[in-house]
Amino acid sequence: MSKKFVALIPVREGSKRVKKKNFRNFFKNESIFDIKVHQLKSSKLIKEIYVSSDSKRVEKICIKKKIKFLKRESKYCKDHVYPWHEIHNSILKKIPGNPYVAWCLTTSPTFLRFDKAIKEFKKNEKNYDSLVGVLPAKNFILNENGSPENFNPGIWHPYSQELKKKYYITGSIFLAKKSNMIKWRYWFGKKPLLFELNKIESIDIDEPEDFNLAKRIYSYENINN
Repeated sequence: MSKKFVALIPVREGSKRVKKKNFRNFFKNESIFDIKVHQLKSSKLIKEIYVSSDSKRVEKICIKKKIKFLKRESKYCKDHVYPWHEIHNSILKKIPGNPYVAWCLTTSPTFLRFDKAIKEFKKNEKNYDSLVGVLPAKNFILNENGSPENFNPGIWHPYSQELKKKYYITGSIFLAKKSNMIKWRYWFGKKPLLFELNKIESIDIDEPEDFNLAKRIYSYENINN
């Protein structure tokens, strides 16, 4: 029996740090929400696209784009009112059946390798329970007190190449079976496959300057390719 893979895009109407980020013009009169839908529609392995939102505007867009709209209760769209795991599971339970779900955030507009990630997971599923898009890094890290966390200073200071690799979680893709995500109450389990991204792919829009940077990079990449 073939595995079914679906995409899930969570979209809120409001945004505190980046005002109207999901609906603002990002590239050629399209928003990051429009762009994410186009990217996922281009996938050969994703069979359905679901959008979870409390927004009437998003619902109309979904009807127009012929993708599935999952009505989210407005109480689950307020900041810091309900614990994340409760919001997470309430969204997943609205998806019919028990497919493999790829959470894909609009705030990662430069990531495109959805099918590559799915193929990697399918190939290695015996050894991993989930997949996470990550940015590998070897950086010198200090804690809040200014003390080194992953290196010894002074005469013992290592070259950056000698540091152990760390991984930043991105909003590009989280992939696992729906029932497992509900059981974990999280995007990934204890044995995730780390799907490595480059710096351009891993851009996350969290602050206004991120939006402007992502916009410039996305424009450059699309104009020059």
